[in-house]
Amino acid sequence: MNSPPVRQDAQVSSDMLVAMMAVEGVDPKPDLSSDALAKAMATKLPKTYAGPFSQLTTLEHAQYLSLVQRSKTSQLNGRDASDLLRLRSRIDIEQQKFRSQAREQCLPFLRQIQDNVNMQMCRELGTRARRVLAAYPQQFRAHKVRTIRAGVSKYEPLEFKGMLFQRGSCAHVAEAAKLSRVEWADEELVSMDEKAREVAETTEADVVVSDTALAALLSLPHAYLRDVFVPFVVEEKPGDSSMRVIIDDQVVPPHSATPHMLNEMYYAQSARSDLTDPTCKLSLSESQTPSNATYTQWELNGQRLVIRYTVHAFSKSDGDAAVTFAAKVETQTNSVEAQLASIRGRNEEIVERERLAWWLAAYLRGSASHVRVAHVDTMGNVLRVSQHTASDVQVPPTRALSELLRDLAQLPKGKYVLVHRRHAWDATVFRAVDGVDKRKSEAVLDLRDELAPVEMADAEADVEGDYVPMAWHGMPGHVPYTYAPCDLEPFCSPPVTWNKPSRTRRKQKKRKAKQ
Repeated sequence: MNSPPVRQDAQVSSDMLVAMMAVEGVDPKPDLSSDALAKAMATKLPKTYAGPFSQLTTLEHAQYLSLVQRSKTSQLNGRDASDLLRLRSRIDIEQQKFRSQAREQCLPFLRQIQDNVNMQMCRELGTRARRVLAAYPQQFRAHKVRTIRAGVSKYEPLEFKGMLFQRGSCAHVAEAAKLSRVEWADEELVSMDEKAREVAETTEADVVVSDTALAALLSLPHAYLRDVFVPFVVEEKPGDSSMRVIIDDQVVPPHSATPHMLNEMYYAQSARSDLTDPTCKLSLSESQTPSNATYTQWELNGQRLVIRYTVHAFSKSDGDAAVTFAAKVETQTNSVEAQLASIRGRNEEIVERERLAWWLAAYLRGSASHVRVAHVDTMGNVLRVSQHTASDVQVPPTRALSELLRDLAQLPKGKYVLVHRRHAWDATVFRAVDGVDKRKSEAVLDLRDELAPVEMADAEADVEGDYVPMAWHGMPGHVPYTYAPCDLEPFCSPPVTWNKPSRTRRKQKKRKAKQ
């Protein structure tokens, strides 16, 4: 079905049209006819692009973008509002198709992982699981269910109250073209950390938690497609009837780990080795230990928190500011959708889970600190390194986190696991019990079964939760996440004809004909 024609009096921003003509060698006062615009835009497409094509023309794309921009600053008249509604309904359908196709093309690449990375990470997950199994009982019974659905959550100030203790040292940042070296640190559970308990007593803390565990709880409302497994302890404060919650790091059940998840964990740890200079050290205290740890005091909506974190590195050029490393593994597909999205640059979107984790990492370590994210492919090649500070992110909603911590502090004394299963809008709090009557119909969790080791991640694992769309860096005047305008087709490369005879075969046929 042909597209309805663009109104002759439709208001399309001249800046938008000129931007669409912004190709080398074009006259400063370009011809703004539809054919000229289409031809200019076609020069920006990949040379081999031969479709699919949008149902909308170049001028319709420009008209839609112009109407959207104007609607943000003023009220559209009836006719323009009608045009915007008509175009939006067609574009919504096309964007859904574009995004769906981009996802399908990407999913196989999310299962790519090097065998050595796969085996190393599964061994490391097994080590972490054994650490939890040594500190927690085997049997748990469902105690409470709470919703995790992301709702309207306001910001509750997380206020810094003081530095409590530091130990160890860290190295200066460095550069690398590839991540491959990994050194695993034997980090003890917060619930087994004597120094954490000591400073908790001194400050009368209500919650003791690591930065990574706090990030897992902060991003819980955005974990619909991911598993979350956080063990914690509730105990009485000495000489007080109130409770204290000690939250251990999130543990990944080996059977639920996906190749993409293992890649990101591996290269995040590798960044701490390959992106630092071990010959240039900064001492955090007189106590020289293999790893470092910092204990700080905070307050969140009246709750006193002790937060433990590690300083990954420091940056001399930023006044010895603390640096935290993270990794973002980007799938390098060459699909039509990826080509259109990356004409002016290639990178994946930053999802809310990453945004919150990076904000928290920078925020906890002070205003001068930042997070350096190594964007890598599945082979560990560093595509680029981006830098993020707490001020880069809009203040996150922390009320849900505050309410969750307050709920946990109301639980009876005992050992617990907070479990969220992917595709669920709630999380279950399981409480440790001495024994379970399996004849009763009750939700039971066996920690040894949950944390049973595996040799390799499942090659057929559900990777839907790992998919991240490409950020849109397409052509000027091209509606994001749609195919190229239909009137560009005459100016694009024709589809390859595989049965076309080669030049040599054509010459041979001519010689035979002459004979």
